[in-house]
Amino acid sequence: MATQAGITISGPNEPYTVVNNIPRPTPGPKQALVKTLYTGLNPVEPFMQHTGMLISSWPAVIGSDVSGLVIEVGAGCEKIKEGDYVFTCVPVGISEFSPFQETFLVNEDWVFKKGENVGLEEACTVGAGLLTAGLALLDGQGLELPAAGSKAPQQDSWVIVMGGSGSVGRYCVQLASLAGYKVLASCSPSKNELALKAGASATFNNRAPVEEQLVEIERATGGKFGRIVDTSLAALDLSVRALETISKESNKYFATVDDWSDMAVPESINLYRVKLGMLGRPGDEQEHVTTKIAEMVPIFQAHISTGQLLPLDYHLVDGEGWEAIISGIADMEAGKLPKKPVVKAQVM
Repeated sequence: MATQAGITISGPNEPYTVVNNIPRPTPGPKQALVKTLYTGLNPVEPFMQHTGMLISSWPAVIGSDVSGLVIEVGAGCEKIKEGDYVFTCVPVGISEFSPFQETFLVNEDWVFKKGENVGLEEACTVGAGLLTAGLALLDGQGLELPAAGSKAPQQDSWVIVMGGSGSVGRYCVQLASLAGYKVLASCSPSKNELALKAGASATFNNRAPVEEQLVEIERATGGKFGRIVDTSLAALDLSVRALETISKESNKYFATVDDWSDMAVPESINLYRVKLGMLGRPGDEQEHVTTKIAEMVPIFQAHISTGQLLPLDYHLVDGEGWEAIISGIADMEAGKLPKKPVVKAQVM
């Protein structure tokens, strides 16, 4: 069996180890083998490394956001071909699909084909953030996007994004704006411009006392909202109070990226918990997520091509290769990186 280099972890809370004996996968039907070129780092990497959660087998190769070059395709793979540059967020925790190695597998239905208007580095800012936002708003709250290149009718309604300056938050802002909604984003005052640049109509200080935040929500929206997305993991109580006491809309939705905590909301509120980590796994709920991702990818691909959905700013980690990935994760955990970390894994 052919082997390759990359990074493995042998168990929960075990260190990252650079090795050269990882089995090289072979693409099956509708799959392609992709050479890792750049990888985007997310909190899910240290989460998996420390806890072992989401890991399907040991030793494990991990990773999430990636851009790379298709070098081989399996039977029936027609949407991408050898020589195409692609990017995506992989099914996390499944070694053969993970990018912290020389080559990895992709399913043609879950991958974006890179166009001329997106660079390989910035492509690594798209996958996890955009797909998470898409699940929250399109699947969880029923938003619909206009055809690529066209503009949606303006809605007399707001979408509130808690944590609107983060990676997922800014994609929520972009999607809601593209769907014709006004967007109110919570963030720290120092990050207002990030949310506004993404398309938010207004912001409020998420570090203010809850009562002050409720006043700001009512002042900005006049109660004309029924959808809240919490990307901050810290706004459940605020969101429920806003929907119950301020919202004037009859249909109320709350989506959160927290899919693990005990959580309950009033029956009047539709709760949706984003579970991107279920992509590519067996089971009914997992199949739902996988199907929705496959439906969203071509829609988002078209809007990226027209420039209606934009990649995020990023920080290119010093150096390249597997050790640079390990160093980048350490710096991310230490809070040293101001933007989305991207690492050059290999030369083309």
